[in-house]
Amino acid sequence: MQPISRAILTKRNEQADEHDIQRFEDLLQEFDHAMLVSLAMDGTLHARPMAIAESDGATVRFVTSNRSAKTGEVEMDSRVSIVMQGGGAYLAISGTAAVIDDPERIKQLWQSAWEPWFPEGAGDPSLVLLEIDPERAEYWDRKGAHRLEYLWEAGKALATGRRITEESLSGHGKFVFS
Repeated sequence: MQPISRAILTKRNEQADEHDIQRFEDLLQEFDHAMLVSLAMDGTLHARPMAIAESDGATVRFVTSNRSAKTGEVEMDSRVSIVMQGGGAYLAISGTAAVIDDPERIKQLWQSAWEPWFPEGAGDPSLVLLEIDPERAEYWDRKGAHRLEYLWEAGKALATGRRITEESLSGHGKFVFS
């Protein structure tokens, strides 16, 4: 996996530290599915679950058919968002999508679990990669010690009548990519 070398942490206007970047990358690796949101042909937002084929740094790739609605949507407007949630962790990545025709890479990434969607297998000539190049990313880690921290801060907020803020929690990070 390549590090997120071009990320800037916008939380409190600080430079991204290695721990925050590593935490984001580690959380991303925990997910095998994401909700991909694109702009549909009728101008509405269209969300659908997708199996993650590969991620490196914050770039995420999916395998899909070049005949699918999503490939037409991203060719019309490449702006997309992907969202992942599970086990107390949340990730959101916004950026641009590109349809990439790379049969050799698809064969390398191929998983038998995809056969119900693509019965011709990895050699299906309609298969393409949908690559998401990130512009912004955000994570919320509510697992382990971060969960305890969240519960502590939430309890303090309830006891004092004050609102909890993301800045008071260490399990949160925002990235802007240049």
